[in-house]
Amino acid sequence: MRFISLRLICFTLALGLSACSGEKPVEKAILGTWVQDTPISMTTGGLQTTTADTVLKLNKNGDVHLTRNLDVAGQGLPVDGVKLSIELRGQWEVVEGQLKQTQDMALIMPRTSDDVTKDWAEKLQTQADQSPPSVKDIISVDKTQLILQDLETGSTDIYRRK
Repeated sequence: MRFISLRLICFTLALGLSACSGEKPVEKAILGTWVQDTPISMTTGGLQTTTADTVLKLNKNGDVHLTRNLDVAGQGLPVDGVKLSIELRGQWEVVEGQLKQTQDMALIMPRTSDDVTKDWAEKLQTQADQSPPSVKDIISVDKTQLILQDLETGSTDIYRRK
């Protein structure tokens, strides 16, 4: 009887201490730096878009920082395509199982010096400056992996913890 009571007391204390931390399990689980090892490619309207080298940092204070390379190839573009570097900063929060990222700053930079790439960078910069918050379903998260699904495009992002 005393053994069961001691277990119950320890369990209750552990549960109470975890509840006092003020952080919800999902919010705590997604904290940290996440990387995508595999490039993601989509083809739309004759253009192939590939994102690579994506790094997503979700900080405890609610700051988010995302960097990635974006390559676009297809008809009407230079032979090597359009190569851009993207950096986004803002705030993140979890709302009803979804990761909402509100952008404060976007920086779209060409990775090559041709005029077509510079023009794409300017146009995408204008779009990024006016874009609404990104909302993605949190499919799963654990110590090693984060899977998000974009509600707008339906694409799935698989990250591993860095």
